Amino acid sequence: MTNRPARRRQVRLVFDVVLAAAGVGVAVWRLSTVDRVAVRPVSAPWLLAAVASAVISLVLYGELHRRLLWGAGARVPGRTVQAVNFAGNAIAQTVPSAGSTVGVAYQVAALRARGADTAVALWSSTVAALLAGGVLLVLAPLVSAATGFLGWPAAAALSVAVGVLCLLVWRLIRKPKALHGIARRIVVLGRHLPVIRGQQWVTANPNPLETLAERLARFRLPPRTWVGALSCALASWGTDFLALAACVAATGYQVPWPAVAVGYLAVQASIGIQLTPAGAGAAETGLLAALIAGGLPGPDAAFAVVLYRAITWIGLSAAGWVVFAVTAALARRRTVV
Repeated sequence: MTNRPARRRQVRLVFDVVLAAAGVGVAVWRLSTVDRVAVRPVSAPWLLAAVASAVISLVLYGELHRRLLWGAGARVPGRTVQAVNFAGNAIAQTVPSAGSTVGVAYQVAALRARGADTAVALWSSTVAALLAGGVLLVLAPLVSAATGFLGWPAAAALSVAVGVLCLLVWRLIRKPKALHGIARRIVVLGRHLPVIRGQQWVTANPNPLETLAERLARFRLPPRTWVGALSCALASWGTDFLALAACVAATGYQVPWPAVAVGYLAVQASIGIQLTPAGAGAAETGLLAALIAGGLPGPDAAFAVVLYRAITWIGLSAAGWVVFAVTAALARRRTVV
């Protein structure tokens, strides 16, 4: 019985690796099926534009997080928030099975270590992710309609429905009694689970999870903070989309905008489902299929896929791990001194 969770983690890790390797393998295979002479040289200006757009997109998400922190009263310096943002992104995009959860946990712990209150750190990290995800969910049907994938009436109705659902959820979690009730049910469930029923957050009285939930529900930010946060979320998605378009333009072909939009949504859906780290495998396959369907030759489409994922996944993750290592080394040095 005690080895079952470990066995499940091992199976999930093998599944992650196989699925990721399959998707990347498809892209590499399509890249190798054409004579090298036929492949156009990469446009350096478009390549630089792709890298710049990807970095700006991640920085804008960090700015979104900073605005929420400051609005809640935690005046963490912007440079510090960006360092936590880059490192948290690297963890979320590379850790198998539970990367997003571990990434948020790291952000909360890192912000606490830099003076932010636990409730504020948890609230800002969670709301930043939910806000960015909600913006994409509202826009996705409209983008699908613009590409001809959905009719405009259906897309508008779906977008409005998603927006209303997001507002209802937001109003619910802002009510102290509702959030307290959710926390209480989680604690009751935890008391029946053998793995966690003896932990302090389950057995303590008063319960820290219920107390934290009540504090989270009482956060109120001014309208201008929300407007700024929404603007950052929109700009972050927009610049990330432009990074993909620049990768396609770097092949020398005209950008098939509808296909790029559909492929971009496929990538984000794969990342959101979290079957593998950063949606590896499914993301590459979906994006490759969309670009080829949009008229891009197979090898060039595969090259654009590999280039985009190398920049936005591998490149930004590598940068984040460097930030993580540097900040950890500086923290150890301050502790020694």
